[in-house]
Amino acid sequence: MAHAIEQEIDLDVVREMLSHLKPRDFQEAQELILAALQEINEHFGYVSLPAAELVAEHLDTTVNRVYGLLTFYADFRTQPRGRHFMLLCNGMSCYVMGAQRLAQELKDRWGIEDGETTADGELTVQIANVCLGVCDKAPVVELDHDSHGDLTVERLNEVLQRAIAAGGGWAAHGGHEDGHGANDHHSR
Repeated sequence: MAHAIEQEIDLDVVREMLSHLKPRDFQEAQELILAALQEINEHFGYVSLPAAELVAEHLDTTVNRVYGLLTFYADFRTQPRGRHFMLLCNGMSCYVMGAQRLAQELKDRWGIEDGETTADGELTVQIANVCLGVCDKAPVVELDHDSHGDLTVERLNEVLQRAIAAGGGWAAHGGHEDGHGANDHHSR
């Protein structure tokens, strides 16, 4: 299993993010857990255990409750994302048109499977078992918020190599971390 280069979450930023959440009672606090986790996950690309602990403390609930929700929902990550983040669609059309070949190429050539990050921290992949809504271009990936369709194994590798060479990454496309420029390749 490949691992990302460890990136620390700035807990002062997390405290600032949580400061606008002011539940009136226990029930409302429970309802705000997911919103807090989503905000942190979107900003940093993942939620660390110390960040989850801050959520629990701020919303006056248990760490187990927060961490249970964090690990239950597939959209949350508990490890840092790579510089580039790719969703590989595995919806019906993409599955029929070869998404499994693309997943196998990611394993064979890039050394990563669903939820993993390359050893150099460049790429994280997540297999989306729901449709990304671009069925006429199947198989499709979303890389750093840009869709790339009609993919063959060769075209997938070209898209990935181009994105890595260009720098940037998911944070430069709408995340909130400091990025090094946008990578705006819209392949259709």
